[in-house]
Amino acid sequence: MPIRTFTWLSLLTALMCSCVTTKSATPFVLPDTHSEPDVIQVRHRVEAGQTLYRIAKTYSLTVDELMSANDIDDPRELKAGEELLIPGVSETRKVIVADSPEPEVTKREPKDKAKPDDGKPEKKPTIRPAVVVGRAEGVLDWPLRGVLYARFGKKGKDPHDGIDLSAPAGTPVKTAAAGNVLFAGEQKGYGLIVIVEHANGLMTLYAHNRDVRVKTGQKVRDEQVVATVGDSGKTSGPHLHFEVRKNAAPVDPLDYLKSVPKS
Repeated sequence: MPIRTFTWLSLLTALMCSCVTTKSATPFVLPDTHSEPDVIQVRHRVEAGQTLYRIAKTYSLTVDELMSANDIDDPRELKAGEELLIPGVSETRKVIVADSPEPEVTKREPKDKAKPDDGKPEKKPTIRPAVVVGRAEGVLDWPLRGVLYARFGKKGKDPHDGIDLSAPAGTPVKTAAAGNVLFAGEQKGYGLIVIVEHANGLMTLYAHNRDVRVKTGQKVRDEQVVATVGDSGKTSGPHLHFEVRKNAAPVDPLDYLKSVPKS
């Protein structure tokens, strides 16, 4: 197993000795180099007759994933000639306009918005469900809604200590839980990062941001915006690299994240 050297240890040790964070048994250290899987994506030009549902089905995505990747609120506003970002694929595909009955896809309404009661039963759209990731008993919230295109493990011989979520540049990045900001700033390879220390020995890292919205030593609440999606550091496109550490050791974030909310 290759030995990884760390140049960040002295910085975090100094921060922790100056009591800007809570007391941790082991500091959060980052590797000297950081390698990311390429953000594989293509642009699909919408043609007359194509719908968001058909396009999503063609590329093996859910409608919600395609909407999240392109910051779309109302699928009915899709127009011919518009370009959609398709994450996770390397080439465009031919969309079959009508190969089976198509479910109705409607605009997503805010949860707290009351709908008028016209006496008729509410018609709910049928949308192909997303692949289930995360756990019902998870203790961390998702930092954003995006397309999961790289998981925890390895990229070739190099370790990949987190997961990657493709999302439009500027998308708000939220804390996975309340805690203290261990570090907010720039780190080689990772670009602009935020590291947050939580209870029970957990820490989270948010990397490749366009900007950061918090400062080192600051207390943050659950789901507070700490940064926005960008492509700083060593990466091929805008996305969020998200890591979870347990007692400073990298762990699979999907073992700690809650189930993805349905809406």
